[in-house]
Amino acid sequence: MVTMSKRLTISAIVLLNFIIYISLGLPDSILGSAWPSMRQSYGMAADQVSYLTTIMLLFSFLSSMLYTKISKYLTVAKVIVISMVFVIIGLILMMITSNPVILFLTTPFLGIGQGAIDVTVNHFAAKHLPSALMSLLHGFYGLGVSLSAAILTFFLSTFASWRLAILAIAVIEVLILLLIVIYRDQFAERDTSHQANKATDALSRDSRFNLRHLLHPIFYFFYAIEGIVGIYMATYYVENFHVKPAQAAFYTTLFWLGLMFGRFLTGALTRVLSDKKILCAHLVLLLIMSALLGLPPSAYTSLMIFIFGLSLSPLYPLMMMLPNQLYPEIIAKRVISYNVGFCLLGILVFPLIFGEVFNQVGFAIFPILILGIALILLGLALLIFNQKTVDK
Repeated sequence: MVTMSKRLTISAIVLLNFIIYISLGLPDSILGSAWPSMRQSYGMAADQVSYLTTIMLLFSFLSSMLYTKISKYLTVAKVIVISMVFVIIGLILMMITSNPVILFLTTPFLGIGQGAIDVTVNHFAAKHLPSALMSLLHGFYGLGVSLSAAILTFFLSTFASWRLAILAIAVIEVLILLLIVIYRDQFAERDTSHQANKATDALSRDSRFNLRHLLHPIFYFFYAIEGIVGIYMATYYVENFHVKPAQAAFYTTLFWLGLMFGRFLTGALTRVLSDKKILCAHLVLLLIMSALLGLPPSAYTSLMIFIFGLSLSPLYPLMMMLPNQLYPEIIAKRVISYNVGFCLLGILVFPLIFGEVFNQVGFAIFPILILGIALILLGLALLIFNQKTVDK
């Protein structure tokens, strides 16, 4: 009976984590899919979405950094519930107003909520779930992003209303929040990792960390290409090729679907191919898809965008595993922590830079910029792979 009860508890935790990861992805495609329509309601320029995303990510970064302090006083369940409340408040404010000032005020709510819950559920899942399930969790995040993009596409094409789409997303978030409140005992513990980290930090100071170890974090800095494409894909097709907003939102949906499908597919591929072969094949595929972005929309565009998302899918999870294969444990831990920070830094910086570039040059340069970043990612990956003979 005890074993059966334990299995049921583990199953409940797994299911709840899957659902939370879906909720985590729901707000992330809103600006990318709906901005061509939203900006008309707010009377804002196409490139101003970069300022919104930058502010949102900044608050996400701040809440992530404060998590270790917050977790000393709040249980995991309370952090999750409070974070989801912040996200729901941000969605409601975004939906009910046409004032650009209020729209900017939604970014702290969305950023704080997304950042805190991201760290919380990632840490909780890593502590309690096997590694095989961790890859599936990131797939369910992609499911959440794809679901919100699909909701936006449906309401834009059927009712020409992005507000109804955000209302639907907010309702789903409320339902998930109620579910978490009901089963909050599954997340009742406080996070005690900060106590163990003191000993790890003392050891890390004695480790021989050098410049070549920064290749991994720099790779993740340029991995911001995923967020850039998600944010600007729809606007690029609307502004450069005069595609209808609903069709452009559909393209963004396909991109996230390709990314989500690829994450699930990667788990199967790792059983028959090495991580290096999977990564190299997808990086080459990314180069090809980036070049094809410059072609005018046609019958093949939907498939091309889906494959574009698929080409990015294994980069984040598989590259995150390499430090443990290449370096001693102390070095690997530092590299992985820098990976997360540099990735967030890239997501913060690139939208702001790209927004200014698009404002000065226009959206026609979008494929060239993406292709350039794809080349950098391939070059960095090859340098990292070559380190195996140096560090092992």
